[in-house]
Amino acid sequence: MIKKNIYVFLMILPCIFMLVGCDNYTKLMFKGDIDYIKIQIGERYKEITNPKDINNLISLIEESKLRKIKEKQNVIYYKIDIFIHTKTKYNKITVIKDIIFYNGNYYKSESNLGKQIEKIYLDMNYPELIDKNEAKKIKNKRINRRNLSLQKALEGYWIDSKGNSLYFKDGWLYQGKYEFRYYVNSIDRNRNYIHISVFGVKGFFLKGKKLFDMHITIDDTKNNLKLEKDMVGGCRFNYNMTYIDDENYKL
Repeated sequence: MIKKNIYVFLMILPCIFMLVGCDNYTKLMFKGDIDYIKIQIGERYKEITNPKDINNLISLIEESKLRKIKEKQNVIYYKIDIFIHTKTKYNKITVIKDIIFYNGNYYKSESNLGKQIEKIYLDMNYPELIDKNEAKKIKNKRINRRNLSLQKALEGYWIDSKGNSLYFKDGWLYQGKYEFRYYVNSIDRNRNYIHISVFGVKGFFLKGKKLFDMHITIDDTKNNLKLEKDMVGGCRFNYNMTYIDDENYKL
């Protein structure tokens, strides 16, 4: 139910892209003369030109065991765009963490393909450039969130640097495979602070029981929050989280 997400767009300018099925799995195979690969995260991107680096990325995708699924599964994560350039045309793939979209179909990888591609992006020693069109789009999205009320800003998808995710929607909270009900106890607009209590909805011992409180402070951009999670038993957990919008942009 949560959308976490890395969208990875693979655009292949005359590279032959094939999907070959084997039992329940599908394998990606690229053939052709690739000039360079552009990997983009938000408005930032790198152009990969070294043949060895290109081969490593293509091999990673080729060796990912994929199985076709009927529809996209909701995952929270920001997207990565990848453009694989040859000389004449392109195809496009979207990867949302371990979910891949290509040619109208969804596939699921056995590994977190998106995370592996992101690591390649971070480790490769190429200049990081700015896509002006994407930068403008993301800037507008950020500006539009500034005017939201605290309760409205809280709703949606949030992730931290470790991949933990939360989804708030209409009094419901989703954390991984778990779902809860939450109620707002207090709001302090001067501090951008919200206090909520969270209750179980399933299980003989948990249904209707208060499980924990959340003390949430949202920054002025409405795109970052600090959260203290106080369990009924006394344990406390702290999170620093970033907002992910419906198009999987990290704001």
